[in-house]
Amino acid sequence: MGNLCKLYQWQAPDTTGLPFPQNISAVLEKLSGQRFDGAVPMLLQDKGSPARLATVKTYNTNYCLYYIPVRPLWQMKNVPSKQQHFELACSVFAYLYQVIGIPYYGDQSYMSRTYDSLENWISEIAEEGNEDDGDVTYRKRQFDELETLREAGAVLLPELKKCLDIAQWEKQVREFTSTDTQCGELRAVADELLKLAKDYPARAIRHSMHYELNEEEVDYQIYWENYISFYWSGKDTLETMLYEMVNNEFQEAGYQEEPIAVQWFDTPQDKPCHNFEFETRLFSLLDELTGILNDLDYENGEAL
Repeated sequence: MGNLCKLYQWQAPDTTGLPFPQNISAVLEKLSGQRFDGAVPMLLQDKGSPARLATVKTYNTNYCLYYIPVRPLWQMKNVPSKQQHFELACSVFAYLYQVIGIPYYGDQSYMSRTYDSLENWISEIAEEGNEDDGDVTYRKRQFDELETLREAGAVLLPELKKCLDIAQWEKQVREFTSTDTQCGELRAVADELLKLAKDYPARAIRHSMHYELNEEEVDYQIYWENYISFYWSGKDTLETMLYEMVNNEFQEAGYQEEPIAVQWFDTPQDKPCHNFEFETRLFSLLDELTGILNDLDYENGEAL
């Protein structure tokens, strides 16, 4: 307690005369409404250690969906002149899948289950038989899209599972030929993600998540795997229904799992330290990468 009080110039309550554990309870009650550097004070027990006072700060993801489209990768694979783009994108995707740990819609994941539910929803609409010819044609396109995304997903998954070669990734970035603005942007974001991989070679997004620290009692929670994922496309015939399904589900949630940083106070601390440098870089780059891939994603792949 003394270490926290000294760092933040905070006056602890006088617990003289209170026996243990009432003295601890009195301090924690006083602390419960406090914020230090935007962090919440908690009494935590780490594995193999006694309970210690700590401050816990949450990184704000702004309730964004970080869904990375895979269809542009599939389109690159099938265009001979875009093999350089495909190989560079594969290195980026492999890093995000293998190291960062982003779930893939072709695996057993939240997004794969969402596509299954989406197919059931479309089937129910089609079976009602209340649509005109145009709607029936559109439903057929949706079923075709579901078949394509599963076939393509199965083909591309081994590419994401290939052993990540940092030296090869560096070579791809160095030798990449930018023919237009989008290509230049793809190279730039791949280069920044490469730097992140070098700075944090074994850091996964799950390392920042600590669901066990959530003190809220809610019926439904949004886990990080629900809003960070590979998916098929944001420009296909399924996009509107998929986002409607996800948003409706998330609106029922009372808690969203987000990155957390913990500072322990069992030893003296020189300054507040809740470091989100990794998360800040990662989420910014995921947002940038998604925007670039969306620009490269075309219904028929003709613009690639």
